[in-house]
Amino acid sequence: MRLTHAVKRIKNRDKAIKRKTRLMLSELKTPKSRRTLVLKPQFVAKLRRLHVQQAEAKIAAGELRNDHGLIFASKVGTPMDPDNLSRTFSKLAKRAELGNWHPHELRHSGASLRLAQGTPLHVVSEILGHTSIAITKDVYGHLLVDDKRAAAEAMSGALLGA
Repeated sequence: MRLTHAVKRIKNRDKAIKRKTRLMLSELKTPKSRRTLVLKPQFVAKLRRLHVQQAEAKIAAGELRNDHGLIFASKVGTPMDPDNLSRTFSKLAKRAELGNWHPHELRHSGASLRLAQGTPLHVVSEILGHTSIAITKDVYGHLLVDDKRAAAEAMSGALLGA
């Protein structure tokens, strides 16, 4: 899956428009943010089914549908409001007794789990789209203590034969 754009809420500069903010589809912040993710076949199959459903909805809506080429869009094809997603996700997390979660915690949890499973730091950094491995290390470095311990043991074994 190729990540190239994001939906953002920005302030309206036009005083004639009553709404203070609007949604905008824009390119991701940096060249590293624009990336390709490898997906498992089961997930690709689900995305293909979603694509078929969207094509059917587009035909049914006719001219009423705005097609922006999004994977996750409203029923009429417009970008979904990130604020609505955050509110809904937070409510579901509370209902599941997980506490006050924001969708960004899924990103953090995914990165933490990858590192705990031994995925190299540079790979996690690429998946997250960080501009530098240093950013990933700063945020997730506390999870790499076991790696340091294993490195010290390996060095002791090599030097001391133990």
